[in-house]
Amino acid sequence: MFKKDVLLNCFLFFLTFFIIENFSMLSYLKAEENVSFAMLPQISNEKAMKKWKPILKYLEEKAGVKINQIFPKDFENHVTMCKEGKIDFAYSNPITYIQAAVKGAERPKGHLALAAASSSKGFYGLFIARKDNESIKKLQDIKGKKGWITGWQSAGGYIFQQAFAIDNGIDMTKDCVLKEAPGNKQEVVISSVFNKTADFGCVRNGMLEQVEKQIDVSQIAVIAETPKYVEWIFSYDSNVKPEILSKIKEAIISIPEKILTEADLPGKPTAFNSLTDKDTDIIREVANKIKLTY
Repeated sequence: MFKKDVLLNCFLFFLTFFIIENFSMLSYLKAEENVSFAMLPQISNEKAMKKWKPILKYLEEKAGVKINQIFPKDFENHVTMCKEGKIDFAYSNPITYIQAAVKGAERPKGHLALAAASSSKGFYGLFIARKDNESIKKLQDIKGKKGWITGWQSAGGYIFQQAFAIDNGIDMTKDCVLKEAPGNKQEVVISSVFNKTADFGCVRNGMLEQVEKQIDVSQIAVIAETPKYVEWIFSYDSNVKPEILSKIKEAIISIPEKILTEADLPGKPTAFNSLTDKDTDIIREVANKIKLTY
């Protein structure tokens, strides 16, 4: 009987040890499968959550991970969180991407491009004004006027426009009176133009269609358009484990057009194409033109 008790106790001891060790391992693996994602906050958190829900669901199913969507408070916070490793995967305009990207020995940690959104219309900036504003009918008319921009770090809501304006003999920081939209929300810029609190505004293409249920955009005129650039970038933190990265990349590249159409992201992308950091050098040229630090 004594031997049986000893054997039973030994068995129970090792069984308990095995369960504890494997439970810890399972918990570790489960933690490894949780990743974070954030979209640059150019639209409200509610809209961002709704638009990304079908996309993130697809990525979770295909990659076998749990994706937690987080919401930086503004552009600066988004970039900072990416550089500090607090966002595993991000969807950013190309300007905020290069600001958060790895930059050699100067910035060895940060994000790297994985894929770029692709749409039939491309990505570019608009100068908008009310149709009944007789003082602004073309780009040159913005001189001396009050303009609202999405944000100083916004590619399609300021930077593309400023670079284009400079090419046309206008420096908006000197020749116009600019105001940054609270929270860097593009719909706020459109609303300010519509409500005549701004003479003109700078937003990305596709945003007028996004707000047509809230604002009578038939009253808004596009007075100029910038050239087209690399579209929004889906990037990853340089510390993301290779096996997770590989699965996410395969999933984002294969995402069906139907899901992206349902998501209705700004710019209405219908696919994601593979992208490398080198492909974004044209954006760095734009940043250099307007002397933007990145």
